[in-house]
Amino acid sequence: MTDLPDIPTIETAVFAILRDVIGDVLTGAGLAICRGPVGIGKSFALRRAIAECEKAGALVTSITAAGSCQGKIAEFLRALHGREGVSSAEGLELAFGMLAGYPFRPYGQKSVLIVDEAQDLAAPIIGQLRGLWDRGDLARLGDEWCPAFGIVMVGNDQFLSNGTRKERVDLLPLWDRITHNIRLPRPSAAEHAAHAGALFPGDSAEVKDLRAMVQAFGEDRGSLRAAAKAARQAKIRAEQDGKPVTADHLAFVIRMMVGQS
Repeated sequence: MTDLPDIPTIETAVFAILRDVIGDVLTGAGLAICRGPVGIGKSFALRRAIAECEKAGALVTSITAAGSCQGKIAEFLRALHGREGVSSAEGLELAFGMLAGYPFRPYGQKSVLIVDEAQDLAAPIIGQLRGLWDRGDLARLGDEWCPAFGIVMVGNDQFLSNGTRKERVDLLPLWDRITHNIRLPRPSAAEHAAHAGALFPGDSAEVKDLRAMVQAFGEDRGSLRAAAKAARQAKIRAEQDGKPVTADHLAFVIRMMVGQS
């Protein structure tokens, strides 16, 4: 049987940036917006950064803006606090109670809410999140005994750049509160090479050809995800043929992914 690869773990600039931003937001109960192209490894890097923060003792609440929680305030709050049958007003209180920490006390609990796929959040939900974050202003102004928490919202390039004119106007107050406005970079050539090496480890000539192909494809698409998907599909095809994966398997998959017969 051909071994199907797990998602390769490599050091990327996206991971380093997200880890540092989350650390800053935890320390200062800040509000960060991180945007980057599709397929650069944002979600995977987030999971790694969250694990590091939790290991260090931080309170991390993470949610992906998808399905029912992306547009309705009550559903989004329910996804946070997990309680059924409560009003939006009660949901806000429950959400703040579970998110609030005391980051400015000596040894106080630091807390952050991380929202992935934030481009799917409706403007009213972003407004409610801003309102919850505002409750920590007394702490940020110097009262260490008041509760506060940070927010990190991570989305694609469309996050906060599309929507109706009214929605963009409604979001203007958010921009005055942002402490970190980050553009996440596409993978570098070195990152693509490391990723290809993790997808196809080994020193044989055949493996080197596979690495070169999948690296070139990833660089062309500007996407680590696309390269990983191609490698996985090629290995599935090889398993179906009962053979080791070859350049022909990978070339066929790449042609299918780019719409060529």
